[in-house]
Amino acid sequence: MVGGYVGRILFANLSTGEFKEIPLQEKMCRDFIGGYGIGARILYSMQKPGVDPMGPENMLGFVSGPLTGTPVATAARYSVVAKSPLTGGWGDANSGGYFGPYLKFSGYDALFFTGISPKPVYLLIDNGNAQLKDAAYVWGKDTYETEDLLMSEYGNQSRVACIGPAGEKLSLIAGILTDHGSLAARSVLARSWDPKN
Repeated sequence: MVGGYVGRILFANLSTGEFKEIPLQEKMCRDFIGGYGIGARILYSMQKPGVDPMGPENMLGFVSGPLTGTPVATAARYSVVAKSPLTGGWGDANSGGYFGPYLKFSGYDALFFTGISPKPVYLLIDNGNAQLKDAAYVWGKDTYETEDLLMSEYGNQSRVACIGPAGEKLSLIAGILTDHGSLAARSVLARSWDPKN
């Protein structure tokens, strides 16, 4: 694997609860540099054209770059990519804080979600093992409360990316928050489970 990458991408299907891991190819890393480039390549090559931005086939990706998690200045950033519910076109946002490096430290360069869960869930990655957990106890909480509750359960070395009530209600101005204030909000990429299911 080329320097700066772990070499693994995790796909989580929220409808089925299934996970799929694929290797991050060196050619992709060289041709599409960084989280933004890799995220764009995966969305454009794997997502069907014309998907509903709020539907189960829209992919939501969290992608780190080759410098994420290194001591280089501004290397804590990660990108969030999807088809934007606001515009119906390309959507991306980025954020700093600890989440990007911890994504890479968890053993993955990127996470991509598809599907819509019939109930609120969150993804837990613990020592490289991924599982979907029941999120009913954090549902309706604001992002600070959600982050505090999950970190109290999993420890101060864990990291949380979450949505709050605006994202839960499918607001077109919602964002994804980490570290009590690092916000990925451009393009309205917060997604939620479908309360109609």
